[in-house]
Amino acid sequence: MTVESWVRRDVIRGLGLAALACASMLTPAIPVEAAGPDQAAPHDREARRRWALARMDEMAGERLRCRERFKASRQARECEAEFERRHRAYNEVYIESSRP
Repeated sequence: MTVESWVRRDVIRGLGLAALACASMLTPAIPVEAAGPDQAAPHDREARRRWALARMDEMAGERLRCRERFKASRQARECEAEFERRHRAYNEVYIESSRP
């Protein structure tokens, strides 16, 4: 092996570790399902309704992107099911905050 191949290998390894570190910093410390949909919700009824609506929109968008993310149909179905479950949880918050 040449010195150039060792340097290239070290650069690739360094970039991989940097990407892994960035990805771990972007993931939340407490998963949404563990914290529950009410955890970070505002207390004002109208603000809570808007917050839940925004989260529902995010979950619907993420569910649509599952097919792009996963090539295996089983993984895509599991991803879609997870985001559908989260969507329903936020929908319950939305309905409760919309009642008079």
